[in-house]
Amino acid sequence: MRLCRYLRWKSWYTASFPDDASIRAAFELNDAQYSCLKTCQPWGPDDHASVPENCQPGRGCFVLSPKDPTSRRVS
Repeated sequence: MRLCRYLRWKSWYTASFPDDASIRAAFELNDAQYSCLKTCQPWGPDDHASVPENCQPGRGCFVLSPKDPTSRRVS
């Protein structure tokens, strides 16, 4: 599961995710509403819900977050 730079939720602002397991744990514990930073609504620019399972590569508005663990990997 990747993180979109525009997906927001309450714990996002202070969270640090060292690996995919940490991301999944945060999603499982989080009961807050999600929103899209592009629209400031619970839906994205394409009118689909802004939730982690929807905000993935392949969606036209997706941009990989710098907080995503894969963005820090060195090839």
